[in-house]
Amino acid sequence: MRLEIDEVGVRIGDAVLLDAVSLAPRPGRVTGVLGPNGCGKTTLLSVVGGVRRPTSGQVRLDGEDLHAMRGRRRARTLALLEQEASTTLPLTAREVVATGRIPHRSLLAPADREGGAVISAALATVDATQLTDRLWTSLSGGERQRVHLARALAQEPSVLLLDEPTNHLDLAHQLTFLERVRELGLTTLVSLHDLNLAAAFCDDVVVLRAGRVRGLGPVEEVLTADLVREVYDVEVTVEPHPRREHPVIRWDGPVTA
Repeated sequence: MRLEIDEVGVRIGDAVLLDAVSLAPRPGRVTGVLGPNGCGKTTLLSVVGGVRRPTSGQVRLDGEDLHAMRGRRRARTLALLEQEASTTLPLTAREVVATGRIPHRSLLAPADREGGAVISAALATVDATQLTDRLWTSLSGGERQRVHLARALAQEPSVLLLDEPTNHLDLAHQLTFLERVRELGLTTLVSLHDLNLAAAFCDDVVVLRAGRVRGLGPVEEVLTADLVREVYDVEVTVEPHPRREHPVIRWDGPVTA
């Protein structure tokens, strides 16, 4: 599935949230969406996810305007895991994951014969099988995040969008979560705050500041000390990881006049 984001802009009144953002994530690879708070990361993912229409530009899936697709068809192709998703209904974890099968249920034939196996596999993929019968309200923030990833996987998407998915996870689960995302082999856009997590688990990155693209390309080419200084106003040292094939970003302090 080929995803193209072409000159996408979002404005609210005089405020520019995104300004002519273009990128074409490599199929089957993980692309990190980086930048400081308020740079447009969530807005970009909401546009690509079909939640928000752009003011200008277009998002295309295999050449077709994503926002012209019917919602059910779009949901079979693309899944969005938002920062905060909740419910007040007394649902179990498995029932939450089962909502990901809704796009695959025909109105004339509502039974989803393959759904049970898909749901079980999705829970197993995110190491949440043990949560199957737990009520949503009893889950911790990290457990909820894993269940919501399972819900997204139950949609069987070709494109996966993750908006700051590691926020509620401890370090071990952050590493496990992102490793599993990589193993899925889906075209993935993931917004992250932690530059070292991005360097370790992303193939490519797009770096935003004030709604504009400041860097785009492979991690090792984009995440330079100069770019981090420009975008984050922080002095860093970028050096090779002692045991792995990705860079490490060591912060030295805020930029001083």
